[in-house]
Amino acid sequence: MAKILHKAKLGQFLEGLRPQYKVVAPLQQGNKKTLGDLDLAQLEVGYSGKSRFPPKEYLFPESETLFTFEISGQEETVVIKEHLSETKTVIWGIRPCDLSGIKVLDTVFLSDTIDTYYQARRSNTLLLGLNCNEAEKACFCSSLAAGPFAHEGFDLVFTDLTDEFLVEIGSKAGEMLIKEDTALFSNATSKHEENAKLLEEKGKSSFKTWLDIKKVKAKLTSAFNSPIWDEQASKCRICGTCCFVCPTCHCFNIEDLRRSKKLVQRMRYWDCCQFSGFTQMATYNSRASQGDRWRHKIYHKFSYMPSKYNGLTGCTGCGRCIDLCQGSINIVEVLGRVVNG
Repeated sequence: MAKILHKAKLGQFLEGLRPQYKVVAPLQQGNKKTLGDLDLAQLEVGYSGKSRFPPKEYLFPESETLFTFEISGQEETVVIKEHLSETKTVIWGIRPCDLSGIKVLDTVFLSDTIDTYYQARRSNTLLLGLNCNEAEKACFCSSLAAGPFAHEGFDLVFTDLTDEFLVEIGSKAGEMLIKEDTALFSNATSKHEENAKLLEEKGKSSFKTWLDIKKVKAKLTSAFNSPIWDEQASKCRICGTCCFVCPTCHCFNIEDLRRSKKLVQRMRYWDCCQFSGFTQMATYNSRASQGDRWRHKIYHKFSYMPSKYNGLTGCTGCGRCIDLCQGSINIVEVLGRVVNG
């Protein structure tokens, strides 16, 4: 059964989780919304839009130590230590597009060869979603069935009903969070649920940006040699922003760093397919031009990943790459030209 939580009690609910969990929530910092450690003074209770960066960094950090090699003792034995996170985390306020992004990361990191570092964080993290009542200008999640409301992939999901939240339960772990502080919650009525459905329909009608994903996938098969890729690449600043703010991008590099004569760290950090060194080998670069790299990003998200992962698209329509691109490249406009070209 769905529950009701008054907005005034959200801080109390999240604060009550702190003895057991690291609590992450959207915060207002200047004119930006960011995800960070819970701070009730900055907590965005009824915030609109989305955080500047997606929550993927809490499951797949920008940089992390995988393991260390350390020479120990008089016999100089090499001790190898693996660094798996054991931190229990709750993330509140995850937008549906970002829940869909985590689904993509789950599929990539937890199928075939399992990434144990991602697995450790994922198994210790609870996802508390927040549905969107209104789309921002660059949002196109509805085109990819990734919003504006979430119907899976969460432990709890909240819907803003003005003075209170409708709270839907998506897992046993989510149910336990409510049971641990039942005094804060009351049972939702059919009226509450009807209001949430009306808000969902209103949210669906608020989109200003659309993408025909079926036509995109169909047209890409014949657009490989289109001049549009070089044309768009000429605007690219090669900053990596589009990859770093994307909730689904997951490329990384691994490097061994010598910290002392007796200690070496194996580090993993985010990489970006738009960087010229990404595919640079000893004497050859398989994607030597920026046009090649820009095209690859599009094909990876809308063709290669769906082919490998049973239709799963590597884009959730969050619109961050449109909002933050230093070269003012609009991926929806580009793909619209591919469809109509």
